[in-house]
Amino acid sequence: MKKLYILLLLCIIGGCSEASFPAIPSDTDFVASLNTLGGSIDFISKDAEILETWELEEAYTGFTLVTDDLLLVYGYGVEKAALIELSTGKQIASIAVGEGTTYAYVYEEKIYIANGQSNTVTLYNTKGKKLQTSSTGNYPMAMISDGSNIFVVNFKDEFLSVLTMDLEQVDEWGIPTSSHGLLIQDNELWLGGHGAGSSPNRTIKRINIKTGELIGEIEAPLMPINMARAPNRHIFSVSHGSSMVYEISETGEVLNSMKAGANPFWISSFGDNMVLAGYDDHQLYFIQSNEIIKEIQVGKGPFQLIAREVK
Repeated sequence: MKKLYILLLLCIIGGCSEASFPAIPSDTDFVASLNTLGGSIDFISKDAEILETWELEEAYTGFTLVTDDLLLVYGYGVEKAALIELSTGKQIASIAVGEGTTYAYVYEEKIYIANGQSNTVTLYNTKGKKLQTSSTGNYPMAMISDGSNIFVVNFKDEFLSVLTMDLEQVDEWGIPTSSHGLLIQDNELWLGGHGAGSSPNRTIKRINIKTGELIGEIEAPLMPINMARAPNRHIFSVSHGSSMVYEISETGEVLNSMKAGANPFWISSFGDNMVLAGYDDHQLYFIQSNEIIKEIQVGKGPFQLIAREVK
């Protein structure tokens, strides 16, 4: 009986329940920054003010919104991904993904998780139940869907995997190794990447989304690795090898370019702004009309951004 009492006391002191964080009201717009060096998530308003900061206990390396009120966080060296309800700040479920998670993508509340150790993509529902698994190439990472298929970039391989939404194998398309960054533009798949060895990538590839044929390239040196669409439908690309941001028309014409941030990895659309994460200087940059209008200091190593705008 005494041992049971001590165990209960330790649970009360140390916490038997899952981690909880400051709540994010369901009517609040935000852009969130996952800071991988500092182990935190900052939630930031359209006025570039920090609303809340979550201090993370695990070494999470990525996150994504599953619904407007449900956040998935995961890490390459973390065996379980966590589903956290934003409006309460409480973890409501965990997913036993195993080590090696490189990326998560959500389409219509279905969760696709890529694993770079097992070289698989696995489909889960919002309760964390595993539904299907498919083999891929070496080190699957970036993913995107057109509603019919899901396209998986194999970062350490020379082909892209095309799968159905239920993860049946459809096709494989040849791509450069170390490719990363995806965007769908009409009937085209736009693909960025780092490049390999002494040959850094300088272009965004334009690929026919039905056939996999390369139909053109857009100059965006060096190392265009992330893209986001602005409210005016223009595409913004971030090249972390040169700390350049490129504004590109829907037809692939480079309209503007600017230097911003130190070693930026991610750009996101948020209200009237494009928000850029500077990994080395720990800053977010709010950009409008090819100018930086606001800057904000966040946690160390802002690596990924997500935005929520309540309609």
